[in-house]
Amino acid sequence: MSGASARAGRIAIPRPSRFLQHRTLVVVGAGGYDALLVAALAALAAVFLIETPAAFGVDSWLALVAGREVWQNGIPHHEALTVVSHGAAWIDQQWLSQVTSYALYKVGGLGLLALANVTLITSGLAGAAVAARRLGASARTVVAVLPVCAWLVLPSGEVRTQAFAFPLFVATFYLLASDSRAPSRRVYWCLPLLVLWANLHGSASLGAGLVVLRGLTLAWDRRRDLAHGVRAWRRPLALAVGGPLCLLLTPYGTSVLSYYRATLLSSTLKHAVTEWQPVTSSTFIAIPLFLLLALALWSFGRYPGKTTIWEKAAFIALGVGGIDAVRNTSFVALAGLIVVGVSLDGLIRGLQGGENRLRPRLNRAFAVGTLLVVAVAGIGTVARPARAFENARLQRVLAVVASATSANRSLDVLADQKSADWLLWRDPDLRGRVAFDVRFELLPAATLRQMQRLYLAAGPDWKRAARGYRLLVLDTKDDPLSTRAFLTESGHRVLYDDGRFVVILRGVS
Repeated sequence: MSGASARAGRIAIPRPSRFLQHRTLVVVGAGGYDALLVAALAALAAVFLIETPAAFGVDSWLALVAGREVWQNGIPHHEALTVVSHGAAWIDQQWLSQVTSYALYKVGGLGLLALANVTLITSGLAGAAVAARRLGASARTVVAVLPVCAWLVLPSGEVRTQAFAFPLFVATFYLLASDSRAPSRRVYWCLPLLVLWANLHGSASLGAGLVVLRGLTLAWDRRRDLAHGVRAWRRPLALAVGGPLCLLLTPYGTSVLSYYRATLLSSTLKHAVTEWQPVTSSTFIAIPLFLLLALALWSFGRYPGKTTIWEKAAFIALGVGGIDAVRNTSFVALAGLIVVGVSLDGLIRGLQGGENRLRPRLNRAFAVGTLLVVAVAGIGTVARPARAFENARLQRVLAVVASATSANRSLDVLADQKSADWLLWRDPDLRGRVAFDVRFELLPAATLRQMQRLYLAAGPDWKRAARGYRLLVLDTKDDPLSTRAFLTESGHRVLYDDGRFVVILRGVS
């Protein structure tokens, strides 16, 4: 490659700052904005830890149920947990994060799992901050951008397998961004990271897309050399082709493509699951997302030399993905902390004034204080009993359901999506006796629509999906119409009713 083309598209990486040359304790001791950044990240971790009792939801229980299934029976290939999808092909793409979640539970209970989840989320943000600093952003700029990015990440506090992807996303993004500034063989580390990611969470498809994009931009940078020899094609092709191929390196091989097709291309799933809907469905998330995108686009135009073509294109592509689906906004936030932090640095440095002599001391005190809070909150989280993370009402529902199903082994359970996986988790004897759970990708589109009509009590044959199920677990808040309708059936008995959850034993039809 010629010297001129080798320089094309590169942006020099500044020498690492003191933030990157020393350990965290030295950073805290130095004061200034680096210590303030540590304090802000620690404060965010403390917030997540304090909120852990409310952090367990449907995806948490699914991760534990599926993890137990892998732990006890090996990697699944056919559905055996629910009735409706029984025997269907089950591509458990997230098997590794699920079995890891279950192993954490086995070692330290739900508290340790919650602590691990917070650690993964916070390490993703911390890694993004470090990446921004390595690429040239000042600590002050990263601190300025952090609140918007943290706002977008806060809704991801639920204990779920997605958290395993955050550090991998940041590492992959940083390697690709660094390579777009100064091409190096280190970029190939993206490929083993993708292989690991492809067994942890479906967002690996985002990582593969970023790697492909780097292959394309690298080919553009080397466009004059591509016609003169095969050697120039090696790295662009390795990235553009290797990225997608890494998604296939799972126990399911090419069959995993059906999982991505069912999740990424399903219009029915977008209607059934909130996080697959456009970001405009959630004002709380839409406002900071559009603010971050506006800041990025403005800074790209105002300071074009701060970021590379790949960084601009990657962030815009992620932004479009965030607008399309709520579930992508956390990744936009992590990328934004890196890219917008670097891109806005010229503006923030221009506004920078003199340092207050007391500020380093205040920052050090704040950092040390928040780190102590994190340590105490972490110990407290691990020490919490399991019941602290569970819905007390559902615990009473479980007692009623377990009593009814053990007395009559022919009873199958139709539970709504919020309680199905929790019931499966707490009562392993319900394996194969619950109608369906939140793995909607296992349901044919027609069946999923029937389930939606059932809980909306919509249409002349809305009870069709409930045929054969005599034990119902309903949520009066989420399913008010169907609950009232089932309570009018002749021969039914209400086994439990606390004003929110209702357990109904239907009459023999």
